[in-house]
Amino acid sequence: MATKELFMNRIDQYLKVLGQAFEKTGEIAPWPIHVGAVAPYFSDVEARDIYDKLKMISKQDQPKKILRKLVVAPAVTKALLMDLIVGLKAARPPISARERVWFVEYIFDVLEEMMTGDIFCRDGTNLLLTKNEAQKLSNQISWIWLNSEKELGRSIYKASASTKSLIWSLYFYGWDDIGYEIHGPYKVQLANNKKALLVITDYFDIKPTLLWPSMITFPHHSIRLMALYDPKTDLKIDIFCHMVNKGDLLNNTVGLYLEANDLPIRTKEGAEALSKELLERVMKQHKALETMKKEEIIKKYIESRYYAFRRWRIYFGEDWYPPKKVLERIKKWGIIELKETGGPTWEELKKAFDPRTEVIPGKD
Repeated sequence: MATKELFMNRIDQYLKVLGQAFEKTGEIAPWPIHVGAVAPYFSDVEARDIYDKLKMISKQDQPKKILRKLVVAPAVTKALLMDLIVGLKAARPPISARERVWFVEYIFDVLEEMMTGDIFCRDGTNLLLTKNEAQKLSNQISWIWLNSEKELGRSIYKASASTKSLIWSLYFYGWDDIGYEIHGPYKVQLANNKKALLVITDYFDIKPTLLWPSMITFPHHSIRLMALYDPKTDLKIDIFCHMVNKGDLLNNTVGLYLEANDLPIRTKEGAEALSKELLERVMKQHKALETMKKEEIIKKYIESRYYAFRRWRIYFGEDWYPPKKVLERIKKWGIIELKETGGPTWEELKKAFDPRTEVIPGKD
């Protein structure tokens, strides 16, 4: 890490990493609706609510211990923080720049306690386990070694990709991190004394019945993929939980482990059956969305946002569902249409995601 970065404050570090991640991500199809056309309906109300709750929690005994239970996962928090910052600027009563910085820094403090590595993933790792925890986990797993199981490996990777497709159909492109997190790579040593890189993909919320009641018939609530890679593999994980690698990932894979509902899947037939179940559910989700009006999709988008913060509201004895004030805006304001030129540039977003400025995207 460059010496200059060591002396940057955390907000500047955060903004720099966001810019790098946006640049590497490139253009992503804003499916089913651009998040910029949804956020104005809720962001000010949501941010004011979460800010007030954080203030109250910060005055309680062991506040960060409370928050670790309310924050679903570090990836969820990092994914939602950008829109929260913009919402803090639009909130009423107004929240000062000083208080916005306090809010963001407090969230960073909580992430520091939840993670074992750099919270911004500047070194290409997203670490939630200690070195000893990762090694212990690797030792406990009954790995499928890919030197003789390439076809099974393909089927396992397909099951993981199918799960990601389901995540997109449930939470849409803007906040897909609501349902999963990729963490690692962890350096581990195998029983034969060879070294490997361990990467874990936790799809921890793939049956959100509160958000999608139709998912009640879906048989799986979670899926986990663990992979061991050759230590020379060039792979990194960024702040958006995107894994970036060079070369053929399958050929660099040493071992795999897949489980659904905490039960291991060790055969090609089992992995393919799981993929089939997942993709059938994805098709059902797409068909359901095709029957929904644009206003209904916007509402569902907003519901997913409030679903992500449900623990915060349940902690205070409140209903997690979006307030009437927010949902009434859809009818009152109508559909928000973005300019044909597309969304804002990174330079505009950088100012918007900086809690020290007053910049709000689309506000002249």
